[in-house]
Amino acid sequence: MEATSRAGGLRTALRSLAPGGVCTAVGYYLATGTRLPLMRMYATDATLRVGVSHARANLPDLLDFVHRTGFPAERVTTLTADWDDAPTAYAAKTTKLVLARNPLPDLRGSQTIS
Repeated sequence: MEATSRAGGLRTALRSLAPGGVCTAVGYYLATGTRLPLMRMYATDATLRVGVSHARANLPDLLDFVHRTGFPAERVTTLTADWDDAPTAYAAKTTKLVLARNPLPDLRGSQTIS
């Protein structure tokens, strides 16, 4: 897992992989020409996964884990903000942002969508 969003962090993560290892980069790299240690990656059969994470498929297992173990998931959150304050909250230098909003009305009936 590489989460620095810096080219140097990505290179360090790739050089640290065991043979056949997989590095998942959860950040984004804005600089053009981000260099990668391709020869080392080739020699160790490294795999680099880059892109938006799709956590929804893992949420049921994660929520079950939190429920079963009493894991204090709220300690991971470094900033909580209202939905309307999202632009300002995203500009903050923080590790884990959680946005909260009121449930949306379900246009199909009288229920709400969380």
